Amino acid sequence: MGIEKRNLMRGYRNNSRRRGVAIFYVIVVLIVMLGFCSFAVDLGRVQTAKTELRRAADAAARAGVANLALGTSQVQSAAIAMAANNKCDGTAVTLTDSNVSVGIWNSTTSTFSTSGTANNTTTYQAVQVITSRSIPLLFGEILGMAHCTVHADSTAALVSVTAPVTDYVSAHGNPWLAGEPAGTLASQPDGGYDSPNPNNSHPWKYDIANPSKVATAVSNERSSGNYTTPSDSSKVESTDYASNEPYGSPVAINVTPGEVIQVSVPLDSNDQSNNQGYLVSGSGNTYANGSSSGTYAYYSDDGANPNMTQGTDTTSGSEHGLSNIIAPINSMIGVFMDQNGATYGADSSQEGESSVPPGLDFSTQAARDYDSGTTQSSTAASNEMAAGMLDPQLNQTFYAGNGQTSTGTTQTIIVPANAYSLFLGTMDGHEWSNNVGGFNATITQFNIELVQ
Repeated sequence: MGIEKRNLMRGYRNNSRRRGVAIFYVIVVLIVMLGFCSFAVDLGRVQTAKTELRRAADAAARAGVANLALGTSQVQSAAIAMAANNKCDGTAVTLTDSNVSVGIWNSTTSTFSTSGTANNTTTYQAVQVITSRSIPLLFGEILGMAHCTVHADSTAALVSVTAPVTDYVSAHGNPWLAGEPAGTLASQPDGGYDSPNPNNSHPWKYDIANPSKVATAVSNERSSGNYTTPSDSSKVESTDYASNEPYGSPVAINVTPGEVIQVSVPLDSNDQSNNQGYLVSGSGNTYANGSSSGTYAYYSDDGANPNMTQGTDTTSGSEHGLSNIIAPINSMIGVFMDQNGATYGADSSQEGESSVPPGLDFSTQAARDYDSGTTQSSTAASNEMAAGMLDPQLNQTFYAGNGQTSTGTTQTIIVPANAYSLFLGTMDGHEWSNNVGGFNATITQFNIELVQ
C-alpha cells in the first residue's frame, strides 16, 4: 500500500504539470487568434479607408484642375471643397492649402513639379493632392498598435486631347448663321440698305450662309497664309456697289463634350477687324477682345428682334434658334451646337422662343472676365459664368474675346453636354458682309486626366 500511494501521488503531480502547460498553450493560441482578428478586422478597415482616401484625393485633384484658369487660390478652394464631399472611415476628408499644389506634369518622365512651364505637348498644367489619415485599430490596440496611418497621393493634369488648331475667323463670320445650310439669310432687315438710299455704308444687302465654301477658304488660309473671302455673284442687285456679296458662315471646330477649351488670339496688327472696314480704310482697327484704342462699343444682334429699332442693346430675342447677346463690336463670338444643329442649324431642332437659352450680357469688363457677380441681366444667365471660366449652354452665344481676362489670365470654356461643334465669328449688329479683317484664333482642347 505504501508503494501504491507513492505512485498515486507521483501521477497527481504529473497531471498538474500537464494542466499548467495547457494553460500556457491556451494563452498562446488566444494571442494568435487576437492577431488574426486584428489582421482580418483592422486590415479590412485600413484598406477600405485607404481606398476612400484615394478616391477623395482623385476627386480633389480633378476639381483643382478644372479651376486652373482661376489661379492657385481658387484651385485650392475647389480641391478642399471637393474633398470635404467625400468620407474616409466615416468622416469627411479635410484638406488644407498645404495639401494642394499647382504645377507641371511631365509625361515623359512621369513626374510632377511645382516649377516649369506647360508646353501642352510633353508637359501639362497639373494639380497634386497629398493627404493622410490616422485610422484607429480595434484589436490592434490590444497588441500595442492603436493607430495605422494611410496615405493618398493623386495628380491630375489638363492634358491636350489634340494638337492646337489655328483657324482664321473672318470678320464676315456671322455667329447667327452657325450650322445653317447654304443660302440661308441672316441679320434681316437691314434698314440702312434701303433707307434713305443705298450708299457706300451698305454695299451688300445680305449675310449669306455657305459653310463648305467658308471651310475651304479657312483650309486654304492654313497652307497659304492668305484668306480669300468666298462670295456669291448671284446675290447682286442693280443698286449694289460690288459684284460679289461675301458669304457669312462662321468657322466651325469639332469639340468633345465634357472637355475644356482655351482660345488664344494674339493682340497685334495682324488680328484686327472692322465693321464697314471696306468703306473706311480697308483695314481693321479693333482687337478680338473688342478694344479699339482702349474704347468699347456694344451691340446686339438686330436680327434677333426685327421689330426693334436697329442698334438696340438687349439680350432678348433670338435668330435661327440662337440666343441674343450684348458684346463689344468686332469682338470674337462663339456658340456651341449639337450634331443636328451643326448640320442643319439650331432652328431645325428648336420649337419656339421658350427653348432658346437666355442671352448673356458682356457689356462690362467683369462679365468679359467671366466674373458673373451682378453683371448679368438675369439669374439664369449669371449661372453660366464664374471668374475666369465659362460654362455656356448649347445654342447660347458667348463672348470669346482673345481668350484672356483683363489681367492676362487664360480663360477656360467648358464644352457642354452633346456639343459637336464650336462656331466662331465676330460681333456686329447687322450686315456682317461689309466688314473687313479677322483673327487668327488658336483653339486647344483639354481633358482632365488622373496621371498619378
